[in-house]
Amino acid sequence: MNITFDLISDLHVDTWDETFSWEGKATSLYAVVAGDISRERADIRPVLEELSNHYKVVMYVDGNDEHRWTMQDLSDSYKTLHEEIANIPDVVWLQDNTLVIDGVAFVGTNGWTNFDFAEELSYADSKRWFEERYGIDMFSGQNIEAMAMSDAGFLVKTVEKLQTHVDIKRIVLVSHFVPDVNLVKHDVSLEGTHGLNCTGNSFLNRCLEMDLENKVHTWVFGHYHSDVDQVINGVRYTNNARGRNGTDWCKHVYYPKRIEIPVG
Repeated sequence: MNITFDLISDLHVDTWDETFSWEGKATSLYAVVAGDISRERADIRPVLEELSNHYKVVMYVDGNDEHRWTMQDLSDSYKTLHEEIANIPDVVWLQDNTLVIDGVAFVGTNGWTNFDFAEELSYADSKRWFEERYGIDMFSGQNIEAMAMSDAGFLVKTVEKLQTHVDIKRIVLVSHFVPDVNLVKHDVSLEGTHGLNCTGNSFLNRCLEMDLENKVHTWVFGHYHSDVDQVINGVRYTNNARGRNGTDWCKHVYYPKRIEIPVG
């Protein structure tokens, strides 16, 4: 038996002129949305409601764009986002959460960045660059780093815990930020930049050290807008970002990416 789901991320609906519609695009019963629906909070609930009309279950992890204008107080930002998307039928917020479907555990977290994704780049300079780029102070930057560590810790504890559950056959990890620098460091537009150092979280993949039963099958993520589909040490890493309209990495024609997970 196999489980399939549709991977969707980085819709950035606030940058596209057309009304968001998913009519005729679903290919599976389930969908995973890996963040960055919009910078405008008013867009997020309608998009999730639209997706819920086409899937049995929609699993959603927030991205950094959902917090773009509220990043100065990340704790309050998460509180208000939770209130704004609460009680949407068939939508599960997967931030530091797990959903089990037919023996497959979907484990999700935003992931954030700890500002040292690429070891050769300066942590301090990259953190300062990020703070200036997003217009936040150093204390807010520290809170983001703390959230990154907390999210990584959640993955470690959860993957370790799931090793002992005989009914869990496979694990799908979901993050918004990139989990392994080897997936993106080839990108000449990022190479040697502070942007590369802030693209992911170098602690996220520590959870794989806990996967003693080799249950982790696939890791899906967002944030990075070029296509990735790569196997590293037996784990498939893949994304499916639409991207911002008007950029070199956007898709004017966009469809979900169907992911198949073998269970039996």
